[in-house]
Amino acid sequence: MKLDYSDPRTTGRKAVKESVPADIWTANSAFVDRLQAKLAKHPIVGHPVKEFFETETLDKEKTKQLHLEFGYAFAQIFTDAVLTAMAKATDLENRHGPRSKVAARFLWALNLMDEIGYMPGDNNENYKGNPFAAHYFQYVKLYEELGMSVDAIKDFKPSKAAVDSRATMEEYYGDYQMLTTVLAYAESIFDRFAGAWADNASRSAGIDISEGYHTIHVEDEHGDSIDDDHSEDSWTLVRQALDPARHDEIEKKAGEWLDTWYRFADSVIEIATK
Repeated sequence: MKLDYSDPRTTGRKAVKESVPADIWTANSAFVDRLQAKLAKHPIVGHPVKEFFETETLDKEKTKQLHLEFGYAFAQIFTDAVLTAMAKATDLENRHGPRSKVAARFLWALNLMDEIGYMPGDNNENYKGNPFAAHYFQYVKLYEELGMSVDAIKDFKPSKAAVDSRATMEEYYGDYQMLTTVLAYAESIFDRFAGAWADNASRSAGIDISEGYHTIHVEDEHGDSIDDDHSEDSWTLVRQALDPARHDEIEKKAGEWLDTWYRFADSVIEIATK
């Protein structure tokens, strides 16, 4: 069989879907619909932190602290979580055979390549990139713009809300189904606030948001974001990954993750205003 290399994202999603029995895919798809409907109604979607970023101007020290908080809670470990999920996809082989593991890792890799600094080449076939274009390194470069060392996070004492938020990913490094699901939630939520935060960082601390981290998760003039593809890829992987017997357990945990992130957003406002 001659392989088609022309559209890896579409091919990858199709391969993931076809790697599990149809009844499992159908059951998990209905479950994902339920999760997404509950997400759309959760207070995190309309958290006032977005309006706060849109309307307030902070001093530079507060801006530093918020960047360190988010760095500890999410930015520092997000790529680690994706890499861990990609490795833990080995669990799929025992349940659904080698095709499922290979397909999952292929789709994870599209997300990972963005995260670690690759991007499509000009001919849309070859990749170009630089290790220092990695999302996390672009994030720590913001510390320098704020007058800190790139290693500032090492000595930072995070809030309880930041510690709890970090745990929503790190606690599930050993559980592929949970980790895949929490990553899908993260890809679906963070870009809702990224644009307002970027504008606030520019206004409050003079950070250049025409390039670097504060451009990555922000919607463009067409309303599109890099997280749109990552989100749909992630939910595709959830539809493949889950054992329907775990639906109730995962739904309960998902509600807890959203509540934890809501408290983190509360904490952002509290830190910025105290």
